[in-house]
Parts: sequence; C-alpha cells; structure tokens
Amino acid sequence: MSAVLKFEEGDCRAWRDEVVNLPADFKLVGGETLSDPRIALRLHGDPSKPLIAVAGGISAGRIVADAGDEKGWWRDYVSAGRSIDLNNYCALGFDFLPNAEEAARTITTQDQANALATALDALGVSSLHSFVGSSYGGMVALAFAASFPQRIENLIVISAAERPHPVGTALRGIQRRIVAFAEERGDAAQGVALARQLAMVTYRTPGEFAARFEHAPGEGAGDPYSVCEYLISRGDSFDMSAKRFVTLSDSIDRHAVDLSKVAARTLFIAAQGDQLSPPSEIRRCAGAVARARYVEIASQYGHDAFLKEAASIGPFIQHFLQESGK
Repeated sequence: MSAVLKFEEGDCRAWRDEVVNLPADFKLVGGETLSDPRIALRLHGDPSKPLIAVAGGISAGRIVADAGDEKGWWRDYVSAGRSIDLNNYCALGFDFLPNAEEAARTITTQDQANALATALDALGVSSLHSFVGSSYGGMVALAFAASFPQRIENLIVISAAERPHPVGTALRGIQRRIVAFAEERGDAAQGVALARQLAMVTYRTPGEFAARFEHAPGEGAGDPYSVCEYLISRGDSFDMSAKRFVTLSDSIDRHAVDLSKVAARTLFIAAQGDQLSPPSEIRRCAGAVARARYVEIASQYGHDAFLKEAASIGPFIQHFLQESGK
C-alpha cells in the first residue's frame, strides 16, 4: 500500500491518496483474475471522523471533493458545511475497476464491492458509517450492503435499483454496438463519443431539452441543430477508453442484488423523469428493504438530478446522516 499524504488532523480540507494492492488471487465473479490488481482511493478530511464512502456514475472516481487544484465531481455535496460535512465526517472516494490497461473484461458491481471491502481491510477500517451511492455508484453501494451487512450502518441510494431497467439495458446495448462498430473501422474513440452522445439523451428529460434548445434548422440537410451541437461537444469531451467504457456499461447490466440481505438503515432517493432508474423501480426497492424510507423529488434533470439538484437532494442526505447520530 502506498500513500500520498496531504493531511493534518482536524483539517477538513485535507486529503490523502491510497493505493491498495489487491491479493494476487483476487477473483472476479466471472472467474477472471485481474492483471492489474489494485484499487485507488482518496480520503477527504480527517480520517478520525466517521467514514462515509461516496460513489457516482461510471465516469466518477476517487476525487469526490475539491482537493487543491482538483475539482471534486460531487463538491456541491461534500465539503465543509454541506450535506456531507467534512467538519463531521471523512469522505472516501475510489476509482472503479478496471484500471488502465486491465486485461479482464467482465467486472460486476459485486466485484467493485469486494475490492472496496478488501481495501477497507488494508486501511484497518472494520465498518463504514455510511455509503452514499448515485447511479452506478448506488448499484455498487447496494452490492456492498447486501454482501457485507456487518460493515455498514447507513446506506443512501440515489437513482439506482437492485437491477437495471430493461429500457436502460436496451439503450446501453446500442451504445456498446456503436463502440464495436467504430472499433471495427479503426476509430474506437469516435464510437465512445457517439455512445456518450446517446447516453446524454437518457440522462436528461424532454422538458430540460425543450427549455434549453430552440428549433433552428441549419442551411442544409444534415447540418447539426443546437441540441446536436451540445451532444457532440459532450461526446468529444468524454475521456474514457473504449475497453473501459464497454466493461463498465456491461457491469451496469449484470447488476443484481438480493435486497432481503440489506440490513443497513437505508434512504432511497428517486427523481421524476429518470428514464434509467424510474421512481417506480426505486420505490419498489424501498419496500423490499427492512429499514428503508423513500424520497422522490421533482426535477427536469432526470437521471442527472444527483449531479444537478444539490439544493433539493442535499437536505435529505444531511437530515438522514444527522438522524444516524442520535
């Protein structure tokens, strides 16, 4: 285990990177062995405080809160004085498997949970105060809670269920076929960019697109509309290898958790208009977990509400965590 230290006790702005080498015999659910068996993590804040694991979508990683010049992907929630208050908690972010140049192709949410549990062992952490997971991270959080019920006290799941919705699987299948088609023609990066464009349509709602983009045709057939230009820019700015994209996309569709094994005190949060994790699916999950409550927010951002609606979602997270201290 190696570390880069940027830490002073009591400093909520401090951070520390850890790289935990997984055992050489660490086996994936599918039977493969990792060619690069390690997991990278970051601790935000004082590690003597109660530890909260935080995980997001497939493009999220260990940089959860702002750290020096690095911008945290969930900085609107994780900071001093915010929903996950670094004055009171230490936040743990981690990079999803696979690592760069990994040979293994099939990695499940259970594998992510197992790797995290192994890393916690290496860090000397017997249990988490909480696990807050959104989108793919919510799936990983559910897998962790079901597999290691003795290692988690509180669970917050946003825009995720115990299994993928068939509509989401259908759309991701198209994305993976786009990537395969582009790879066959020697332009895998363009395939990933196109797949990301399609993904952005599923992350938002028709209402949000209608409010943002006017109907303004170009001069000739095939010229991009303003909404198309937005999607093209989002696809071009997406930085992920084709191999990693396919592995993580496939991981979402392999996800399956037995909710009866989740013992943690749990909060499920759903967003209206979410095409990938419809509120009806998340409400059903809440009904299947022994100690769960359900919250549904109105949002024009659909699945992306967990990124865009800190003012709406944040207070629910904060209140739930505060209750856990009673």
